This record gives sequence, structure tokens and C-alpha cells, in this order.
Amino acid sequence: MSLDSIVSVIFQFKFPIIFYSLVLLFVYINRKKFDIIGKFIFLYRTQFGINFMKYVANRARKPIKILGYIGIVFGFIGMIFTFILILILTYKLLLNVPGAGGASPVIPGLPIAGTGLIFPLISGWIAIFIIVVVHEFSHGIVAKAHNIRIKNSGIAFFGPILGAFVEPDEKKLVKQKDSVQHSVFAAGPFSNLILTVVAYLILVLVFAPLANSLVDSSGIIISPQPGLPAERTGITNFTTINQVNGVEVSTVREFQDVMEGITPGEVVTLTSEKRSFSITTIENPEKPSRAYLGVFVLGEDKHLKNQNIFTTIIYRILSWFVELLVWVAFLSINIGLINLLPIFITDGARMLKVAFDRIIPNKDKRMSLWLFINWLSTFSLILLVFLPFFRWLGTSLSVLLTALFI
Repeated sequence: MSLDSIVSVIFQFKFPIIFYSLVLLFVYINRKKFDIIGKFIFLYRTQFGINFMKYVANRARKPIKILGYIGIVFGFIGMIFTFILILILTYKLLLNVPGAGGASPVIPGLPIAGTGLIFPLISGWIAIFIIVVVHEFSHGIVAKAHNIRIKNSGIAFFGPILGAFVEPDEKKLVKQKDSVQHSVFAAGPFSNLILTVVAYLILVLVFAPLANSLVDSSGIIISPQPGLPAERTGITNFTTINQVNGVEVSTVREFQDVMEGITPGEVVTLTSEKRSFSITTIENPEKPSRAYLGVFVLGEDKHLKNQNIFTTIIYRILSWFVELLVWVAFLSINIGLINLLPIFITDGARMLKVAFDRIIPNKDKRMSLWLFINWLSTFSLILLVFLPFFRWLGTSLSVLLTALFI
């Protein structure tokens, strides 16, 4: 990478670089106030929010217990679903099935690998703050509803990444009935599901209709998926398409309707304002009978109906809330499900251990099985995150060496 390229990248991500540098500096300066675990996890223990958890638990003890028990069902279903999904995705990735992608860490201010999207810095951290607070406070509220003491709450730093935690009295928690332990562990992921539903309803019933009433759509915005037909035709990130095979498309629904009648192997012409792209479709990895272009549909290209300062300000405010709610809904359910994946310290891992302690009498067998499932989940997730990167790196090096020696 040339010096100009490096400078360009630094300039493009100057605000995230400044933000995370300040976070690291803050942690370093206050390192004596943190409990350090594993050399890169920093915990700052406080009493923040504990009185609020007590207040909510005391005011609605019975409904909270009921919701906690309902959460157990979601917890085990979510655990099984996520575990099987991760294994299927890993299997497809190892076999290099067309359209099979990996997983990507979602860090505010940085690109999401393979999507052409950048997770916004400010609204991204606000979304994560909302999700984490709801998740952790739910653990604490359910624990308090069962009269389990909350020792601490606090902020966690995983390197430069911020998080939060609520710390119940573990000695008292492990003495509770299995159903109580499960409800406390499942409370966080279950609250993520509820938060997703609430955020989605607010989005589709309030903010999205208000924002859409101020604009018209003139096309759809797409980005190519790496290595698939759309990318090979020269489509770049955030390309606006207004025609498919000569048919005008201004909304995502219209685009989907046109694509419904296209089968694998057909040539599809996507038209933008500047040029047209002819793409030979392939089979959809999920439904082989349907055509697949290999694009991410990012939304609609919208323009204000009335160009004035008042309308512009209102639309920007509404758009910001739409963006925030989209990220809250999307991240909340994903964070909830990942927390149910058995990976040693997750809620799912703890639920699984309690379940195995009950149903498998032999201590060595249940521990061996628990460890096997946790390691399988861990390695599968690592492969999903890093294998696409190493494949890209290998391809890039191959191209570079070919250019140098041929």
C-alpha cells in the first residue's frame, strides 16, 4: 500500500481513529481503577443502576418472574437455532458454496466487511449503549425479582471496545433452582428479542412513515457481494439502479417483483444513470430455482419533495431516528442470539451447563460434552470471521506475485 493510500485511509477514518485512541488513553490513564482479566479485558465496577433494578423488581415482581420463565423457552430455542446456523454457515464457507459469507465484527465507525456499509460512529454507539443497558439491566432485574443480590454493575472495555456488565451474587445464584438460574441467564437475550420487536414497531409505525411522506424514491441502492456475478460486471458500492431489464424500479418492492420472474442462467440488465450492467444470474444458495445477482440491496435513493430548510431539517432528524432504530433492531436480535451461542462465558454456555448438570449424572461426561460444544462453537465462529479474510489475502498475494514474475 502506497503512502498516499495510507494517508487516504487515515483521513477517511479520522474520527474513529481519534475516538478509539481517546478510549485507549482513558483506559491506560485510569488502569489502576480497573480490574484486569486476561490482560485485555478491563472492568470498572460501580453501583450504577442497582437501585433502579431493585425498584423495578419490587414494583413488578410477579410479571418479571413470568417473563423470566418465558425467556427460558426463547433461550433454549435460540441456543439450538444459533448453534445449528453457525455450523451450517461454517460448512458452506469451508466448501466455498457461492454466496456463502462469513461473519464480521460490527464496530462503530468502521466498515462492515463484505457489505460496503460503514457502521456509523455516533448513532452506532448510541444503539449499542441502548442494547447493552437493556440486556444487562434485564439480568439484574430478574435476579432481584428472585431476591438475588446485585453486587456491582459497571463498564467493560475489551481492548478499545466498550461494553457493560451486571454482577449478581454468584454464590447465591448457583444455589437457586434450575428454573431461576435459567431465567436470570436468559433474561438478557430475551430482552434483546423484545427490544428488537419494540424498535421495529416504532420504526414502521412512526418514524419510517413520517420520513417517507417527505420524499420520493428514484431507484434502489445496491452494493456487490465479493466474487459473485454483480461484482465481476463492474458494479461498485452504493450504485443506484433505476431499471431492471428496461422496467422502471424506484422501490425495493418493485425490484423484488421484477426479480421474481427471473430464473438462474438468464442475463439481467441493471441500468443506472451512467451505464448499464449485464449480469448472468446464478442459482440462489438458499432457493436454487430462483435467480441470484450477488448484490446487497441497501435501500432506496430518496429525494425531498419540497426543497426548503424546514423540510430538510425535519427529514434529517427523522432519518437519524430511522437509522438508529434500524441498527437497534438489527444488532439487538443478533447480539441476543450470539449471547445464546455456547462459548464458555456467554449466557447460552451457562444455561447449557446448568442443563447438563441436571440431565447427565456423570460429571466427567457432562463436562467433556459441554467443552466439546463450546470449542466447536468457538472454532466455527473464528472460521466465519477470519477465513474470508485469509482467502482474500491469499488471492491478493497470488495476483501480486503473478504481476511481479510474469
